[in-house]
Amino acid sequence: MNKAPAKTFSRLVLWEIENCLNLATISLIVASAIIAVLIQSATYQGLFNSYIPLYHGTNIIFLILTLVVGTLFSHSFAGSFGNGELKRLLSYPVKRWQVFLSKVISLNLIIFSVYASAYALNFYLNPISLVEPLFYMSLFAMFLQLLFVCSVSVGISMLTKNELISIIASFLLFLGLDNAFGIYSVFSSDGRFRYIFGYFEQITHPGHSMVSPRVPITFEQFTNSILFPLLVATVVLVTIFIYFTRKMEVD
Repeated sequence: MNKAPAKTFSRLVLWEIENCLNLATISLIVASAIIAVLIQSATYQGLFNSYIPLYHGTNIIFLILTLVVGTLFSHSFAGSFGNGELKRLLSYPVKRWQVFLSKVISLNLIIFSVYASAYALNFYLNPISLVEPLFYMSLFAMFLQLLFVCSVSVGISMLTKNELISIIASFLLFLGLDNAFGIYSVFSSDGRFRYIFGYFEQITHPGHSMVSPRVPITFEQFTNSILFPLLVATVVLVTIFIYFTRKMEVD
């Protein structure tokens, strides 16, 4: 059995991780994650004395996460066109699918690990139990947002092949969706998180719901909030993967 493709792919993943761990990039990710969590806690800690800060602070975290993800994925994909990195990389005996997947997997792994670690500060900053299910459900919603922003940012990067345009276009697109649809739609990050968080709040804290005290959140709203980002991410990433590996020309 030929182990060369697997070995090459693992090296590409490690190379991408090493690039992300340079001082400027890792500082951006860590600082943004810690600042987002601290702002969340400082804003709501004095008003609530339970798991509720997990819910009320996520709009800040999602906003910063979206900006960071759009910036890093645009830099990794669109930036690699501008500086000639992609052309040099493909001159070596590597497959295009290896390059594409190594970038997507490495960046998602690093960003989610850092943000999940920073989010765990809630155990210290707020009186939240280590077995609080809504903490882990919040992480799941954060991962869905990361995957959603990742796919769209990669798609825009492949179309524009310009780092700055891709960053601006990605951020404005997500900001526009959130402002246009609000907290009662699965098309906005706040809406999806509200339905995911609120549905599990009803199950784990019956009779004490603060997200949806009057109108219960339905299972359909909950599943749609999960399916929408997953389907968009899957369709976009598969489409871009096919384009990247079979059709795209690297000048």
